[in-house]
Amino acid sequence: MKLIIIIAGLGGFLYGVDFGVIAAAEPYLMALGIYSGARVSLVVGAVMLGGLLSSLTAGVLCDWLGRKKMIVAAAAMFLLAIPVVCLSLDCFPVLFAGRILQGMSAGYMAVVMPMYITETLPPAIRGRGTGVFQFFLGLGLVVAAGAGCLVATHYGASDASDLNAAGMAAAWRANFWWTMAPVAVLFLGSLWLPESPVWLRTKFESLKVSKFEGLKVDDAVAAQTLKLSNSQTLKLSNFQTLLQRRYVIPFLLACLVLTFNKTTGMSSFTSYLVSILHQAGFDGIFANWGQLAVKLTNMLVTLVAAALIDRKGRTWLLKVGTGGMTLGLAAIGCVFLAIERFGVQANNFTGLLTLFAFFFMQVFYALGPGICVWLVLSELMPSRIRANGMAIALFLNQLAACGLASTFRPWVEAWGWASMFFFFAVNGALYFVTACFIPETKGKSLEELERLFEVKPNRRS
Repeated sequence: MKLIIIIAGLGGFLYGVDFGVIAAAEPYLMALGIYSGARVSLVVGAVMLGGLLSSLTAGVLCDWLGRKKMIVAAAAMFLLAIPVVCLSLDCFPVLFAGRILQGMSAGYMAVVMPMYITETLPPAIRGRGTGVFQFFLGLGLVVAAGAGCLVATHYGASDASDLNAAGMAAAWRANFWWTMAPVAVLFLGSLWLPESPVWLRTKFESLKVSKFEGLKVDDAVAAQTLKLSNSQTLKLSNFQTLLQRRYVIPFLLACLVLTFNKTTGMSSFTSYLVSILHQAGFDGIFANWGQLAVKLTNMLVTLVAAALIDRKGRTWLLKVGTGGMTLGLAAIGCVFLAIERFGVQANNFTGLLTLFAFFFMQVFYALGPGICVWLVLSELMPSRIRANGMAIALFLNQLAACGLASTFRPWVEAWGWASMFFFFAVNGALYFVTACFIPETKGKSLEELERLFEVKPNRRS
C-alpha cells in the first residue's frame, strides 16, 4: 500500500514537472529571438499535443498491457524526451518532437495513474490517494518554479540587459536537465508495483478460480483478485459500449469536467505565468518568484483539500472551487482591461494586484477542480468503459489545452490579455453549472457507483 502511494505521488510529480518546466524556460526562448512568438507557443503547446496523441491509444494500451506496464512506459518516455529537447541545437523540428514525446509521457500518466489508484485503494482512502497524486503534481510545479528561480539567479533573468545569447540558451536548457533525476526514481520504483487487481479480474475473469494458482502474480494481488471475484462476475457483451444509456451520462459528465478543466486556462497559467506577471508590471526575477509563490500556494492548499475530500465530498468541493476560481479569473481580466483600455500604467502595483488575484484563483482551484477532477473522472466511469472512456475524455482535455497553449501568444497579440482571461472566466462559470449535475461519489464502492446510472425498468401501477 505504501509503495502504491509513493509511486502515485511520483506520478503526479512527473505530470506537474511536465507542464511546469516550460514556464521558466519560455521567457528565455522568446528573448533569444530564434523563434517567433507563434513558434514558441507551438513549443509550449507541444506537450498538450503529445497528450492529445497519447490519449488516442491510452485506453487500448491500458487494457492490453495493464496499468503497471503503462506507468513504467510513461516514465521511460519522459527520460528519453529530455535529452532530445536539450540536445536539439536550436533545430525547431527536433525541439518540437522532444516536447511532443514529453507530452505523451504526461498523457499516459494522466490516464493510468488515477485509474490505478482507483482500482487498488479501498474506498475509505481513495480520495486521499488521489490527493497524494494531486499534491505531488503541485509539488512538481513548485519545484519546477523554484528551479526556474535558481536558474534566473545564476544566469540572470530573461529581460536582463547583460545576459547574452549563450547565457539564455544555457538557462532554458538548465530548466530541463534537472528533471531527469526524479523521473528516474519513478521509473525504478514502478518496476516493483503490483498489477491492478481490477485489471487482473477483467483479464482473467473467464478462468476458473482454481486456475489462478498458475498465474505469476504477486500473492497479495492474487488474494485481492480472488476476493473481488467472489462477487457476481461481470457479463461482458459486445453491446456494452459508451453509447449505452447506462454509460452515456457518466461519460458525458466526465468529458465536460475534463474539458472545462483546461478551458478555464490552467495549462496556460502553468506555462506562461512568468510572462503574464511580466506583462502585468513585474520586472526581472520578481516574476519568477511570483510564479513560485502561486504554485507553492497550490501545493499547500492541496493538503487542505486532501483532508476535506473524504469528509465534505467531491461535489461540494467542486462547486466551491469552480465558483471561487471564476471570480479570480474575472479579477485578473479586470486588471488587464484597466491596463489595455483605460490607460493604467503597468507597474509593481498592478503586478501585485494580478498576483493576489492569481492567489485567490489558485486557492479555489486547488480546493475543487485541482483535487477532484481526476478522482471524479475515474469514479464516474464504470469499470467496463473506464480505460477507453477516460482516454476519450483526456483526448478532449488535451485538445482544449493544446489549442489554447498553441494560440496563446497570437491571441493576446491580436485581442489583448484581458479578453483571454474573460474567456477563461466564462468557461469557469460553465464549469460551475456542470458541477451541479455531478452525483456525490464519496465513500461509495465502484459497484455502488455503477448502479447510480443503471436504467431502471418502468413500472406500471
